[in-house]
Amino acid sequence: MKMSLTTRIGVAALGMFVAVGVSACASRGVGAASEATAAATQVAQRWSQAFAAGDAAKIAALYTEDARSTPPGGPPIVGRKGIEDYWRTDIGGGGVGTTLTPADALLDGDFLHTGGTYEVTAASGAALARGQYQQVWTRADGEWRLHRDIWRLDPGLQRDSEVADQLAARWVAAYNAADAAALGALYDEDAALSTAVDGTFTGRPRIQAFWAGDFGGRKPVSTLTVTDVYAAGDLTHLEGDYVVEDGGKLTEGRYIQLWMRDGSDWRIHREMWWH
Repeated sequence: MKMSLTTRIGVAALGMFVAVGVSACASRGVGAASEATAAATQVAQRWSQAFAAGDAAKIAALYTEDARSTPPGGPPIVGRKGIEDYWRTDIGGGGVGTTLTPADALLDGDFLHTGGTYEVTAASGAALARGQYQQVWTRADGEWRLHRDIWRLDPGLQRDSEVADQLAARWVAAYNAADAAALGALYDEDAALSTAVDGTFTGRPRIQAFWAGDFGGRKPVSTLTVTDVYAAGDLTHLEGDYVVEDGGKLTEGRYIQLWMRDGSDWRIHREMWWH
């Protein structure tokens, strides 16, 4: 099928605000936009400074021990040691810098999702490469650590609407059938989903139980519009708008889904829904 930026899919969906969640504890609530922007700027500067120093160990120290990083056109790199080895090779003899410029950010307790653009420049100031990035940071002991990131050189080459259609259709079919077990099976064992009302749910059993309670005999109907999708190795990022109709009431918002390949299949790793 043709690759397109926008795919409209009719779905039954959750008629409430859903934000990012990656911890077993309850969410502390979505932070103000200014707070999220400040956090995104801070972590972007830390990453850029580490790269500018030409120190792969310093870059790797920004990541969690079990981090996963997916560079453009390559397989995911798992673990801090592997990430350090990758950046050591990428930096080479040094003399280049990478500037991250956040374009959006969502802060939920100790978790931060941020995305934007990056530019790689030579010591002379000449541009060497440009692209976009998405990152999920987690805060422990007052320090932000990078847990997941995706880098892409050319968004136009990374968009894959066919993959988006397939993944979204699976979620839609399970939800429309009000089948909590089938819906839960689409999530990683350590997946996370959080709501502003009920807090954070981590792990497949808790997420499945959440959906079972959410169905409650009702069948709200929503239109999900995918406005951005890209795949990088074993990660696929879906982003777009939703409109939920539930008993004549309309709810509109935005969503992000991060799917990860699990063997020969795909599973949802993180979800974000917000007004």
